[in-house]
Amino acid sequence: MKKILLAIVVAGLLAVGGGAWWLYSKRDSLIADAIRTYGPEILGVSVKLGSIKTDFANQSAALHGLVIGNPPGFQSSRALSLGEVSLKLDLGSLTKDVILIREISVIKPDITYEHKSGGSNLDVIQRNAEKNVAEKSAALGISKDDKKDAKDKGPGKKFIIEHVYIKDAKANVTAELLKGKTLSVPVADLHLTDIGKKTNGATAGEAVKQIVSAVTASVTKAAASAISIDVDGLKKKGTEAVSGALKGLFK
Repeated sequence: MKKILLAIVVAGLLAVGGGAWWLYSKRDSLIADAIRTYGPEILGVSVKLGSIKTDFANQSAALHGLVIGNPPGFQSSRALSLGEVSLKLDLGSLTKDVILIREISVIKPDITYEHKSGGSNLDVIQRNAEKNVAEKSAALGISKDDKKDAKDKGPGKKFIIEHVYIKDAKANVTAELLKGKTLSVPVADLHLTDIGKKTNGATAGEAVKQIVSAVTASVTKAAASAISIDVDGLKKKGTEAVSGALKGLFK
């Protein structure tokens, strides 16, 4: 009987260990699948990811080939190509309700800013994020049963992001009245701090919404400045009507 019990214990430990090893060995693909699944749900556009590599020893991760698509109705195939995104993590927080991300760094992202009547592609993505985050939050209070289920399941994972750096970004700016012309403009570096800290954690959707909002504001400012300069050039050629219309886009 002792031998049988010992065999059962050993078998159980091997099963748990095997499951843990499977999760460890598959961690990159599991995270990548989560990004590919939940990214489109939050942003309302396609999200493609080449690969992800986690480094537990250095508490870091790197995402390669992250591409965010454009909403329907826009000509460009993508809104953002992020190349490589690096993260510094607090691995000790991964088992807690609030995960701490020390730093997210995005270097040389390629951004497409396409403006047409009703706003830009980035405006639409931002509105999608706000709408989808609001809907998911509101869904918790649809009925008493829903509230009970949400309480039983817990609030889910939340995040605190201490630093977000976006450096050396470039925006390719197009607008209907530019008649197919594209302006390439630099975008000011961004440094966001303490996302989710005041509320003891933000959901993934809330964090993404804050970052997208900041990027949209920065790119819009750069685009407005670039088109204003281009409009001044048109004015010198005597096209005041076109210049006035272009400036009106950013009022």
